[in-house]
Amino acid sequence: MRLTIANVSKTIPAADFQATVAALSRQVTEDFHPEWNITAKLRGTKADIGKGKAPIAGVHDAIIYVGDSSQDPSTGVDGAFGYHSRNHKNIPFGFVYLDICKEYGEAWSTTLSHEVLELLADPTAVMTVTGPSPKGKKGTVHYDLEVCDPTQGDSYTIDHVVVSNFVTPGYFGLAGGSGHTNFLNLPLAPLGVRPGGYFQYEDNHGSVHQIQGDEVTKQMLAAKALMGAARRNARRAERLHGA
Repeated sequence: MRLTIANVSKTIPAADFQATVAALSRQVTEDFHPEWNITAKLRGTKADIGKGKAPIAGVHDAIIYVGDSSQDPSTGVDGAFGYHSRNHKNIPFGFVYLDICKEYGEAWSTTLSHEVLELLADPTAVMTVTGPSPKGKKGTVHYDLEVCDPTQGDSYTIDHVVVSNFVTPGYFGLAGGSGHTNFLNLPLAPLGVRPGGYFQYEDNHGSVHQIQGDEVTKQMLAAKALMGAARRNARRAERLHGA
């Protein structure tokens, strides 16, 4: 996959942005690929989407936008979504907003790492893994294949850049990889959740449910509701109800 990361921010220095993209390239190649057998070529570029007309140059299989504020009409969710639809229709995309990262208490590089890995694992946000219902309930449910949500809050560094921990195939009961449930091999049961993480599943009636870790606060929930995951979750719900 050719993944373009577009810096539409007015505050991230070019050197810091490119250093982060380089660290994420290492994470994808050295850490994520051995576990998931998925790789990508990452490219960082500066972009101005204020006028919403000029497309980002190059060939892209997916694009992630890094912006200054979710409330800014030129770089916020609505503005960037409209820009993407006009210029890059049908290409998978994601958003990282610096103000929401700050509200959540997470480094933007970690949030970007989270978005990169989840987009690589499931570009169109439609994949699920069938497993037993949580909390001892009977029957099976459909767990969203989101590889960083259960371990959100856990991070490590690559070349002084903070990146996100992620779950492995073993977390979902799938074959491949190291056999651990997460890259850092922290305590985490299959289909479980770390203290600062969460996971989402759908039942057989199409209803969407989330399970939160013990350390997730109301402020974190409010910030998370503004993150790009909301759109991914909405697309999953549309898939289920349209089935």
